[in-house]
Amino acid sequence: MKWTTANLKHPNYTAQHEIYVGTHTGSFKHLLPASEKSPHGQRNLSDLKDLDKESRVTALAFGNEARTEILLGRAKNIAELHSIGEGGFSVRNVAFSAAPIVGLARFNDKLIAGIGNGELQSLELDPEEETPPVVISTGTQMDHLRQCAQARNIVATGGKERQNNLKVYDLSSDAKQIFTSKNLPNDYLQLEVPVWDSDIGFVDGPSVLATCSRHGYVRLYDTRKQRRPVSCFASEEHGMSFAALVARGNYIYTGTTMGALKAFDTRRMKTHVHTYKGFTGGISDLHLDPTGRFLSSASLDRYVRVHDADSTVLLYQCYVKSKATKILIRQLKEEKPEVDAAVEEEEEEVDDIVPQKPSIKTAPVDDEYEDMFEQMQTVGDSEEESGAEDEAEATAKVEGAKQKRKGANQSQKTKKKKV
Repeated sequence: MKWTTANLKHPNYTAQHEIYVGTHTGSFKHLLPASEKSPHGQRNLSDLKDLDKESRVTALAFGNEARTEILLGRAKNIAELHSIGEGGFSVRNVAFSAAPIVGLARFNDKLIAGIGNGELQSLELDPEEETPPVVISTGTQMDHLRQCAQARNIVATGGKERQNNLKVYDLSSDAKQIFTSKNLPNDYLQLEVPVWDSDIGFVDGPSVLATCSRHGYVRLYDTRKQRRPVSCFASEEHGMSFAALVARGNYIYTGTTMGALKAFDTRRMKTHVHTYKGFTGGISDLHLDPTGRFLSSASLDRYVRVHDADSTVLLYQCYVKSKATKILIRQLKEEKPEVDAAVEEEEEEVDDIVPQKPSIKTAPVDDEYEDMFEQMQTVGDSEEESGAEDEAEATAKVEGAKQKRKGANQSQKTKKKKV
């Protein structure tokens, strides 16, 4: 599909998806690409009158495995819990003691927030008495907090500088730190390699993590093996500045501040394997659907896009009127129609019946016309007989030629003996 700035939807994009977008102005929008009438229609889930300069959406994540709860964090110290139910949306506000909120996670009855000043705050949602949040210091600065989807008691944090590098915590044991990364060895001038983990992603489990940096590197860590990265991609020559990351299976998808979306294979991190086109602004967030086939992206060019992760085809594009900062994609529940028991029994009986060839109605047959054709000799038999005769003649000729050659050779031998 050619590059365009118009709203579009690929005819092959038939997946039942809905998209939630957080913007720079603070609006929280709901898009329904699965709608046939208005696939680019937008609905604001937040009251625009209450938005101010500090309402920018800085964190967006699902709060449970069923994806029926959305956690939304802003540049101020207020987090929102949006519940998706049959009756509609319900919102609940939770206040923390610091701002901005760069990441949110939920474990049991606790809401965990990553703060930009490097704090990890935990707050009970339904306390008997109002208590201040539990604060854990992870460093002096934090860029992102990510919760593992497979093990929801594991969260990872990352930020700028060496003291704020990748760290992993276990929420089930009072947020105990279970892993901290180690930087690469010094360069040839014995200078420290700059570190800036701008985004983090879990690769199908709590043990393998991927990080990207605005310094232009993508690293893969295995907490079971070593503290240093097991593989790394550095783009010093290309000048890439990675801002967003999402990982699944053997692939890591990263977005840059210059509007480039790349895919890397964890088995060979020397170069990227896919490039996704269509962007005119920096990529601020990425998210994969549960199947891992559809890659959604939020961009500062005010567009939301959905690509096919395997074929890199642009499937969906929508203009959201504000700079998109965060995005989530969710699968709609497909309601199966109820089938009566009688109908099911009829279908089973039909399946058991052996299919018969349909009867073909023919025209009345003329006897004289049929007798004429029966008396005629078939073409196939004559060809086969003639072919057999030709083969016999050819073999006879070959045998005769061989006998003549043998006779000539014998006569030559007898002449030599006489001489």
